[in-house]
Amino acid sequence: MKTAVGAALCAALGMGMCGAYAEPQADSVQIKAPQQAPKAMRLAPGEFDEYAASYDLSNGQRIAFTQRGQRYFAQLDGEARTELLPRAPGVFTTVAGARMEFANKGADLTIRNYERLVTSTVLPPGTVMMAAR
Repeated sequence: MKTAVGAALCAALGMGMCGAYAEPQADSVQIKAPQQAPKAMRLAPGEFDEYAASYDLSNGQRIAFTQRGQRYFAQLDGEARTELLPRAPGVFTTVAGARMEFANKGADLTIRNYERLVTSTVLPPGTVMMAAR
């Protein structure tokens, strides 16, 4: 009896091994690795100074940028303050995925994924807001 069970087990394992060497099928599934959040960079002392100001947005709102120690913040009128993570010179993101890009020594500002910065209004995904001092 033990021999019959052992033989059946060996036969089942042998069939499974044959399937391991079969030709690949045309239909396949790709699984992408999860993306890691980009690493935050450190700003040199005084580097944020050219961005620390209030900006008039193209929708009539104002946004203010401030610094406390080595932490950076953005605050829209009527909204809670949001921490900014430096990603590249003049580029910051929020944990929620809004992206601020400063140009012309901080005179111009583009906010991408603006809807992720605003909590009081529903906006379409990928909203871009332009601003100037």
